[in-house]
Amino acid sequence: MKLNQAIEKYEKYITVTRSKGTLRYLKGKTSILSKYLGKLECDDINDDVILDFIIKQQKRNPNLANRTMNKYVQTLNQVIRYSTGRTVQFDKMPENKKTIKTISKDIQEKIYDYYENNQSNIILLRNYIMFRLLMETGLRISELLNLKVSDFDFYTGTIHVRVTKTNEERYVFYSKKTSQLLSKYIVASKISNELFIDFVTGDILTVFGVESICQRLAHKLEINQSISPHKWRHTFATQFIRKSGNLEVLRQILGHTNLATTQKYLHINKDFLHEEYFRIYNN
Repeated sequence: MKLNQAIEKYEKYITVTRSKGTLRYLKGKTSILSKYLGKLECDDINDDVILDFIIKQQKRNPNLANRTMNKYVQTLNQVIRYSTGRTVQFDKMPENKKTIKTISKDIQEKIYDYYENNQSNIILLRNYIMFRLLMETGLRISELLNLKVSDFDFYTGTIHVRVTKTNEERYVFYSKKTSQLLSKYIVASKISNELFIDFVTGDILTVFGVESICQRLAHKLEINQSISPHKWRHTFATQFIRKSGNLEVLRQILGHTNLATTQKYLHINKDFLHEEYFRIYNN
């Protein structure tokens, strides 16, 4: 079986058994694998083939991190193992641990102040709630966009997240302030089903659409850093840890299947280092 055939077979399996986000991630990796290795027989893919593939990718992009290359090799192995039952043995490349970038409190407040003063615009009110929920729940953007009005318990401030990356439902929570804004938004927009809709088309907002909102907002407010949806998730998790939150509780809130994935937030980021340094040396 050629790798292209194996990829097609594996993508069908992921389409049926996993979320759209997982399928999107997979296709991002298999498109490169298909381009460089797709015509090879799966049985012919070995260490030498993988090493040649890595060298070509490094020449194509000298800034490509080992972490990214490991993901390509991991995806390649998953495809071959699912389609042929064969495992390709290849040692994982050493990875540099990077500090997880978050959104500073000053920038959060700048964004909130802007939306707080523009609540009469239904689109801006929708965006305000979206950013507040990202910050308060740590939801993935694909999970947030699939929320419905019926998923919210306004009395307890609880959200029943039904569409998830792992296909395991879970609960997250939000503040009274956000609850008040939500009630205002639901009444003003007259929505009764999906929460985050495009008011032009009537369809659910797309991930690309939200990323565009983030980029336009950053430009308007002269924010010189990324405020992408995933940065808000990182920020939520980092602040949870900084406030001595329980790691297992955080794992469940974030929807991680493995505690090791959650443990990456056990770091001290630049903003916290800055805050602690000047707390000590300004006295």
